[in-house]
Amino acid sequence: MVIDYKRIGRNIREVRHLRGLTQDALAEKTDLSSNHISHVEIGSSPVSLPALLKICEALEVTTDRILYDTLTQPTPQMSVAVAECFEGATPQEASIMLAVARSAKQALQSMSK
Repeated sequence: MVIDYKRIGRNIREVRHLRGLTQDALAEKTDLSSNHISHVEIGSSPVSLPALLKICEALEVTTDRILYDTLTQPTPQMSVAVAECFEGATPQEASIMLAVARSAKQALQSMSK
């Protein structure tokens, strides 16, 4: 399993922006340095678990929100969740749901570039 630290950093930056915080403000709330926050956000240094927990607490988000798309392989829990979403859907509904998911993925990927 490979962890995408650049994606983790982008997720942190995205939420920080949504909360209207500067890197300095986030650093103050977490007792981390602004320089460390900057390195985490650009992915040049991996974030430690204690630092990640501090950041998530300061941003008022779960670690899932920051980590959910950073693994290169889907987790078993994700596969189950997807299967549950499609359970009971007609073929037409499943086709529409799949098209929506693909469109959402494409839009999200274009936003992160």
